[in-house]
Amino acid sequence: MELYYHGAGKTRSFFEGWYFKHCSDEHTLILIPALHQDGTGRKTASLQVIADGRSFFIPFEEKDMEACPKRLYIRLGQNYFTSKGCRVHLDIPGLSIRGHIHYGPLTPPRRSFMGPFRHLPLPCFHRVLSLSHPLKGRILFNQKVWDFRQGQGYIETDWGHSFPSAYLWAQCSFPAGDSASKGKASSPAGSVMFTAAGLEFGRRRLIACSSLIAHGGRQYRLSTYQGARLTRCGGRRITLRQGDYTLQLILPQDDAVALKAPDEGSMKRTVYENPRCLMRCALTKGSQLLFDETGNSASYERAAGRI
Repeated sequence: MELYYHGAGKTRSFFEGWYFKHCSDEHTLILIPALHQDGTGRKTASLQVIADGRSFFIPFEEKDMEACPKRLYIRLGQNYFTSKGCRVHLDIPGLSIRGHIHYGPLTPPRRSFMGPFRHLPLPCFHRVLSLSHPLKGRILFNQKVWDFRQGQGYIETDWGHSFPSAYLWAQCSFPAGDSASKGKASSPAGSVMFTAAGLEFGRRRLIACSSLIAHGGRQYRLSTYQGARLTRCGGRRITLRQGDYTLQLILPQDDAVALKAPDEGSMKRTVYENPRCLMRCALTKGSQLLFDETGNSASYERAAGRI
């Protein structure tokens, strides 16, 4: 059974964070509750908020946080996160958020995202909890109503002691009617998530890639452990090939906000994420076009280093 929280009993460098993304036609709200523990065993917690072109890091004490290993449940002060939705109550200088967003049925991957890589001694492990799910509800963001009815959500989690030294990550949900596929009629809702990271094993270095595409009731997976190869990664274009399948992503120019990230359990590293941007995703099998969508609610994160 895959756990929802891995921090119980940890005595040295460790972090665990959950990434909740909420998108409507007009707004993107990203909430990242996290627990972090440095090399001395000192535990702290935080909530990062990305919204309205800004990011906020709100520290909490360990006693303010609860998490459950057997189900998705996180409490951070007066803020709650579950598989059914989130309730947010924040009031700090420059940021006030109050409200409740309900989640429809989650869409988890049909098997472990990391596959056999989850058994390796890696600095960071990753789990996708929902590729896409419908949203309902409204929040009051700095005294303005943000309506998430008919919106789309995404959830993932990371844990370990440090983020990889170099990585890139992209995610986008494509609601029905958001198609830009050469003038064709809108296709059913879809979602894509892609990640690539440089992993060191002694003197050896491996570029590990993985992507999940949900479309038309099916899930497609292209991963290093299934033979996928990153054949292009530059000039805002990414190409991933696996057998007859080819995934191509066209990413935006940088327009990112700063986030804190873990390094040996402490949130002392800075990475950058573009929380809402345009991205095109195309998946083919041989000469057959399976998926070709452009969405305006993509998120894209890249850490310095060679991929």
